[in-house]
Amino acid sequence: MRKVQHLKSVAFMVAGAICLLIGLVFLPLPPPFFGMVFIAIGLPLLAAGSKRTRRFIQFLRWRYYRHNGKIEYLMARLPVFLRKHGHKTRPDGFMRSRKMTPTGKQQVKDN
Repeated sequence: MRKVQHLKSVAFMVAGAICLLIGLVFLPLPPPFFGMVFIAIGLPLLAAGSKRTRRFIQFLRWRYYRHNGKIEYLMARLPVFLRKHGHKTRPDGFMRSRKMTPTGKQQVKDN
């Protein structure tokens, strides 16, 4: 069972990397929307394959938050499977972790 899960994760990572590369190649071509479609498909596939990649994408979406609306717009038009994994990369959780209150030791030192 563990081997099947590992193979599934590797397949998602390979498919996501291929889609991302195709999207980056097609991005400068005349209809730029075509490259964005492959990028929008590749990123959730990468996020489905690796937790580290998911956190990195989440950080990038937090860092460049002004572009997050465009990403959400594209995610709404993807199939349910990709939308589910794209939802996991929303920067909301990352922002919550940045706003967390200090630990008990730090609160004691401040008082």
